[in-house]
Amino acid sequence: MAEKLSYAKTQLTDALLELLKNKKLNEITVSELCDKAQLSRLSFYRNYSSFEDIIRQHLSIITDGFLNSTSANYRTTPRDQFITLLFEHMYNIKDLVSLLIDNDLSYLLKEEFDSAFTRSVGIYDDPYRCYVASGAYFNLFYYWFINGCKETPAEVSQMLKGFLI
Repeated sequence: MAEKLSYAKTQLTDALLELLKNKKLNEITVSELCDKAQLSRLSFYRNYSSFEDIIRQHLSIITDGFLNSTSANYRTTPRDQFITLLFEHMYNIKDLVSLLIDNDLSYLLKEEFDSAFTRSVGIYDDPYRCYVASGAYFNLFYYWFINGCKETPAEVSQMLKGFLI
């Protein structure tokens, strides 16, 4: 279920995403972030240990919202339908995805794929199979995205029907 964020967390998230439109993450200071969010530095340190934690939490909330708003489940949803739903969701957040990729933060997207498969989808008791599946879906998505999303999510799922785990 989507976590209800405090005012400070919401302000810090919004400010960080805004700053990332013009700066790389390693160029942003805590003071600059807090000035943009109109909060004290204490507000940052009370809630987060790093800028990446802000993004991780934001991605987790988005993922949980997607999983709660759809019937998508890796185990029970037909693979082509699952791919279509997943890629439609990712396309709907394309501005955030682009922002993360442009700032060399795609590893945070990959972490969220891994986390979502292990915490929410519950595909296997075997963690190795879980990471293989999340890696396959992430790489498929990443390739599709950096190549301009030329195919529709349904076309991608049809191309891969019967292929993925």
